[in-house]
Amino acid sequence: MNPELQSVLKKTVTFTFLGYLITKIIHYVLPATILKSYQYWSIEGLFFVFGSLSLLLLIILVFVMKKNFDQTGMVFLVLTSIQLIAAFFIGKSIIYATESRFEKINFYGIFAYFLVLETVLTINLLNKKP
Repeated sequence: MNPELQSVLKKTVTFTFLGYLITKIIHYVLPATILKSYQYWSIEGLFFVFGSLSLLLLIILVFVMKKNFDQTGMVFLVLTSIQLIAAFFIGKSIIYATESRFEKINFYGIFAYFLVLETVLTINLLNKKP
């Protein structure tokens, strides 16, 4: 297996699991009245969807980096835009239908976490010139 791909996969899975643990700890500490308002997406579901999208995005970036390094940044921007559109359609029920502010903040927080994770890992990939 490609060393860059292996490194990216390991980091993505590790930070996804770490983010999930931190989120679960935060939910364990918060009062039950706030948490019982979940209606649409569970934390596990959100982490699975965003983690899978991140893995797919980063795998594509590694392959693009091997084929044409100069296009890696543009491909990242396009894939991130597509991911943003997908996140909007996934979270549309949370954004418009739910009254729970906590659920909305949780959705945006997890989305932002994965966006930062992808950006940092892409920067690391771009710093390794062939």
